[in-house]
Amino acid sequence: MNPRAFLPPLIAVAILVVIGMQTSEALRQSGTWRSPVRRSDPVVDPYASLDDALASSRDTSLATVRLRDPFDYSRAPAPTGPRVPRIVTPTPPPLPVVTAILTDAETARAILRYEGTSYSVKIGDLFAQYRVLSISPDAVVVDDGNVRLVLKRPTKGE
Repeated sequence: MNPRAFLPPLIAVAILVVIGMQTSEALRQSGTWRSPVRRSDPVVDPYASLDDALASSRDTSLATVRLRDPFDYSRAPAPTGPRVPRIVTPTPPPLPVVTAILTDAETARAILRYEGTSYSVKIGDLFAQYRVLSISPDAVVVDDGNVRLVLKRPTKGE
């Protein structure tokens, strides 16, 4: 065996040991490896002041007769008066708005805005629940299956 073959690994191990010793000493000096100091102070009850305030309170405005038992499901509280049903009419859904109409010799397209989304449509297209029936330079006709709507092109300043 050649002693020169053992020399590089031996040097590497020696360097590794020196680095390890220096690192552990630095960690001990910085306090990272020290065990935490245990305090022998008694733990203070965070609810002690609340308990004292409740115990010293002489407020008798809340009588236990008026309080409802949350575990008694057999009795319901008596109604306070006649209940008048309120009829709520649903708000109609918003209508599509024509943003632009683009016409050409062969094709016509329109840009419609409905519920925050812009749709680029041509005749026969379906968007949301509407079908595009016709597009003219001034209006777009759409149908939702129940009602046929004529949507006018916006004029300047609208």
